Formats: sequence, structure tokens, C-alpha cells
Amino acid sequence: MASNTKSSALPKEWLVPIRLGIYLVLAGCSAFIYFNVGDLEITHYLIIVSIVAVAAMVLLDCRVSNDYWQREENQKQADKNNSHEDDGE
Repeated sequence: MASNTKSSALPKEWLVPIRLGIYLVLAGCSAFIYFNVGDLEITHYLIIVSIVAVAAMVLLDCRVSNDYWQREENQKQADKNNSHEDDGE
């Protein structure tokens, strides 16, 4: 029943690569800050804050999508268990 509805969840196969990419970007920002800590200007801070904000939104979207796919899996398992119980009667 739930599989007939459209969802805005990210495809399950994309979640891990997206997370790894975001972690790589955040590690790059951290390294940039570490190696240029004395030379940073306000524009650097604005760009880094923007990158971190977008990364946080993407990671939140990954988490919400992961929760959606987990609910779908649980629903399929529950439907499967219910069909097996109905067959036993």
C-alpha cells in the first residue's frame, strides 16, 4: 500500500555515497581552516559557513530518507508476517 505513494526520499543506494562526499567536503574545510588559520578573511568564513550549512541540510535529508526506507522495510516485513498468519488460519 505504501509503495504506491510517491516519496521525496533520496534513493536508498545514494545515501552512503552522498554522506561520504559530504564528510569529505567537511574534512576539506577543516583542513583549509587548519592550514590557513592566520590568513582567513571574512569572505573565507562566509563561504565555509555556507558550505557547512548546506552539508548539514544534506545530512539531515539523508537521515530523513534513511528513516523513510527503514519504515518501508518494517511495513513490508509486517505485511509479510500478516500474510503468513492469514495463510495459517
